[in-house]
Amino acid sequence: MTTEPLTTGPLTRGPLTRGPLTTGPPTTGLPVADGTGAPAGAVRRPARPRALRPSARTRGARYWPYLAPLLASLLIWVYGPVAATAVLSFLRWNLTSGPPAFVGLANYRGLFADPNFASAAWQTLLYAAGIIPLGIALPLWLAIALWKRPGRAAFAYRCLLFTPMMLAPVATAISWQFALNPLQGVVHALCSAVGLPTPDILGDPGTALWGLDVITAGKVIALNVLLFGAALAAVDPRTVEAARLEGATEGQVSRHVVIPQLRRTVVLLTMLAAVYAGQWSFTNISVLTQGGPVNRTDNIYYLIYVYGFDYFDIGRAAAASVLVAAALAVLLGAGALLRRRRHDHA
Repeated sequence: MTTEPLTTGPLTRGPLTRGPLTTGPPTTGLPVADGTGAPAGAVRRPARPRALRPSARTRGARYWPYLAPLLASLLIWVYGPVAATAVLSFLRWNLTSGPPAFVGLANYRGLFADPNFASAAWQTLLYAAGIIPLGIALPLWLAIALWKRPGRAAFAYRCLLFTPMMLAPVATAISWQFALNPLQGVVHALCSAVGLPTPDILGDPGTALWGLDVITAGKVIALNVLLFGAALAAVDPRTVEAARLEGATEGQVSRHVVIPQLRRTVVLLTMLAAVYAGQWSFTNISVLTQGGPVNRTDNIYYLIYVYGFDYFDIGRAAAASVLVAAALAVLLGAGALLRRRRHDHA
């Protein structure tokens, strides 16, 4: 019985008998049906088809049933009212008599001719200018101070600082109304006890707007202390320890190490304060001053309310709302563009 050489691949020498080099597929000494090395008569399995990958359109179709409720809610409760407001800005309608009448740009021309509109727009900027320092710088300092002294006392202080956020805005405004009453309020009692004249903060045209700024900033401070505290959790403590080892004072650590790491949070909260300052002060204006004295505490949001629900001029109120929305869109777009350019240069 002879033994044929057994090869395992191209250019191999048989291990059992010496012979010339062989090429080709490996052989096993059995009859070979083809060049694959499979023995004659063996049943070959058909090639398994590859699974077809779903296309991008197919994958996107899977998500639409889950997104549909959210998109429907946005369409009904957000974009629908925006579109309706834009349509109303071209109509004259007082909610009571007759159907709406198309007047074109008459409502917009009336706004620009109204001196109260320009005054309210300027005072809205003053509200923002007063709230931003109080609502950003003070809570940033408080949050850093509490972050550097962790413990139960810091937790208790955070809870106390956040308490104004849990109070109803109208109840808070009424409390300030009693406290600032020039005849029977707490401020009157304190000033009388030390022999000082009682200031009429909300009745004086020179101090009323800034008094409302301070009252409104209370809630902003409470919220921003919490937000800055959350942002401080991402500050690298090794950088703080390294600065202290180098001999930096606590003020230098805060200015040169901690605050630069909170730059994005500071920018975000500053933009929010600039955008929402007028809205946050609306309740205090409505309860405490009603825009007075002599319209010195009026702002654009309260004026829209007056147009719509005091004068029943729905068209002019809608036109003012459209202008405010356009101004906010420009402000937010400019902020996003500046951030993108800064990121590209970095």
